[in-house]
Amino acid sequence: MTRKTYILDTNVLVHDPESIFRFHENEVVVPYEALEELDRLKERYDYIGHNARQTLRYLGGLIERRGQGDLCTMDDGGTLKIDSTLLQQEEGSVLAFGPALEFGRKTDNRIIGLAWLYKQRQNGNTVFVSKDMNARIKAHALGIRTEDYGSDESDAPAIYSGHVAISADRGCVDELHRTGELPLEMLESSGQALLDNQCVLITAPNGLSALAINKSGRLKRLSHSNTVLWGVKARNKEQQFAVELLLDSAIHAVSLVGQAGTGKTLLALAVGLHKTLEEGCYARIIITKPVIPVGKQNIGFLPGDKKDKMLPWVQSIFDNVSPLSKNHQKMTLDYLIAADLLEIESIAHVRGRSLARSWIIVEEAQNLTPHEIKTLVSRVGEGSKIVLTGDIHQIDSPHMDALSNGLTHLVNRFKGQSIYGHVTLRKTIRSTLAALAAELL
Repeated sequence: MTRKTYILDTNVLVHDPESIFRFHENEVVVPYEALEELDRLKERYDYIGHNARQTLRYLGGLIERRGQGDLCTMDDGGTLKIDSTLLQQEEGSVLAFGPALEFGRKTDNRIIGLAWLYKQRQNGNTVFVSKDMNARIKAHALGIRTEDYGSDESDAPAIYSGHVAISADRGCVDELHRTGELPLEMLESSGQALLDNQCVLITAPNGLSALAINKSGRLKRLSHSNTVLWGVKARNKEQQFAVELLLDSAIHAVSLVGQAGTGKTLLALAVGLHKTLEEGCYARIIITKPVIPVGKQNIGFLPGDKKDKMLPWVQSIFDNVSPLSKNHQKMTLDYLIAADLLEIESIAHVRGRSLARSWIIVEEAQNLTPHEIKTLVSRVGEGSKIVLTGDIHQIDSPHMDALSNGLTHLVNRFKGQSIYGHVTLRKTIRSTLAALAAELL
């Protein structure tokens, strides 16, 4: 295999601090200009600042341990180089590297300029890697091979849905209804390989059907299809699958993905209230959500303490608590908060905590980065369960998309794990107007 040289843009290093280790047996070049940008970004207090600092730690560690001249050797046989070629140009010089673009002082152009210089030396073996579409277009216009960085991306249409439909003979469906279980071997003719906790709609030619879930090689009929929780009952098969996963004590993490109005938050709250207040499985419900405004509609700083500041962001959850509490008149929202049964937490303050015996709901998880998702899930202590909800097609962060966000990352990394379950909800139940908006707008 021909060895390649990958020139990394700053946004790649900020997106994934471990990106320098992802290009096996090849040469990775970090432009000096990218280090300057990382130095500026490291002062920020958000995930961008964190990732900038982490990238610099990785680079520093490699240089200290593996540095030999201007190259650092990697465990996989590749090399890392910090390139300051353009910095060494004479002060005030301008390097023309295209019919319509000059090197100049703009950082993006300087990084592209470095890629262009490598291309002149190595021709087709140089690749410019960037998350910035405009930078890739510029590089492409100069004849430079480009790639979008996507080590944690997947094909959006093929994202794991958590459920599948299988056709079977009548005997299989009868057996499942009669005994409540069915060995997967009886469905071998379907050719469908099932993951742990994957839900299944089994249909027979005569119109018989059954809903089941795969548990370690055996299909088990759903046991909570008609369960009413705080006045809420599943209204379609996807919601029935979701309730099954949420009520299963052996599953410690559940993700619910779907467009607005599919019932993600309502189901997470209804089951959480049932498991916490009625069954006593958990000591409290913890609610958190990324504080990212829609578009540029930011109202600025909010007064009060942490709880006061978080209230507007989690109001969507409280909108679901109100109708649920009508079925339990004593369990009002004010009572739940006063009795420490419901806690509002900021994602920024989760680090360092161990959330034990808690039912944790993370709203709008599609606005979290893979690093933030890891931070949250790694805070889950013994006896806790975390439910992450979101719509990967409604991302408010300008730095992520349906492929690179933390929720998609979690779904694709966790699928098939025995303590994890996922369901994609497709049918909007909020209102006819909401369903139409989700479909057409």
